[in-house]
Amino acid sequence: MLALTGDKRFLISESGEAFLMYQVEGATWVVMGDPVGAAEDWEGLLWQIRDMSHRQQGRLLLYEATAAVLDIAIGLGLQIVKYGEEAVIDLAEFSIDTPALRSVRKSERVAARAGVSFRIVPAEAVPVILGELEDISNDWLAARDGREKGFSLGWFDRAYVQRTDVAVVMHEGRIVAFANLWLTRSRSEASVDLMRHVDDAPRGTMDFLFVNLLDWARRQGYGRFSLGMVPLSGIEGRRLAPAWARAAALVFRHGERFYGFRGLRAYKDKFAPRWQPRYLAGPQGVALLQSLRDASRLIGKHPGKAAVIPLPIAATPVPLVEQAA
Repeated sequence: MLALTGDKRFLISESGEAFLMYQVEGATWVVMGDPVGAAEDWEGLLWQIRDMSHRQQGRLLLYEATAAVLDIAIGLGLQIVKYGEEAVIDLAEFSIDTPALRSVRKSERVAARAGVSFRIVPAEAVPVILGELEDISNDWLAARDGREKGFSLGWFDRAYVQRTDVAVVMHEGRIVAFANLWLTRSRSEASVDLMRHVDDAPRGTMDFLFVNLLDWARRQGYGRFSLGMVPLSGIEGRRLAPAWARAAALVFRHGERFYGFRGLRAYKDKFAPRWQPRYLAGPQGVALLQSLRDASRLIGKHPGKAAVIPLPIAATPVPLVEQAA
């Protein structure tokens, strides 16, 4: 789904069965997540982009990588550090009636008693409500820092939002909250990207949205639901830990005012997920911090309009694509 936002370049394997997403910021070539597609093509793709960045005297950074690419990253000569954790719910085991979800269940029922309702709007019907969604998004942004982010997540662009189904919460005939859905065709995983609501939404609205969305995904046969990443989560800053780990743990514990990572972790913890590690793999020493600075700059850029990218990905216009040799 991140391939549809229009702010990335693609490297496609020789077989056409796998690709990776990347962008260049400063001297850093940032690869977004793991390669997508046939696992046997991953190593070739990562060596290809390693060579491409080296020829341009650039630095390579694998951003939010999973454990599946760590062996390859070590072979590439990259330094590996834990960057955070992803919250994942096994939908086959999900039930709102478990003791672990007591606070979520209570909050969801408060919203239900206020008269809210839940529905899924399929992508083909989203144009009908697009103006209302845009108004909610604009107000939501204005009440915060007013800036969208990009690269590692989507942003509100009319072309992009119409590509996905949207979950909405209704109250008194109007939409008070929405989330656009990332759904795999194999139904192995479901997730959300944009999550926005009006300021006067009934108490518990977002818990109501997620509880009903999780139940819907379970009934639709999806295997797991990702609640997304929490940067710097799960990193222990012990006295003998590396400097990166100690600094990351310090920011996580004491930087809530500026970053909000602890609050984000606490909210996702309410749904009793499994926490899976995510990693950075990049150059050794201080160059890793320089690469992370470039990645942060890339994510924080105002992305502008999303490109309407045709499917399949292999048909993407040539300027955005590099074919692996």
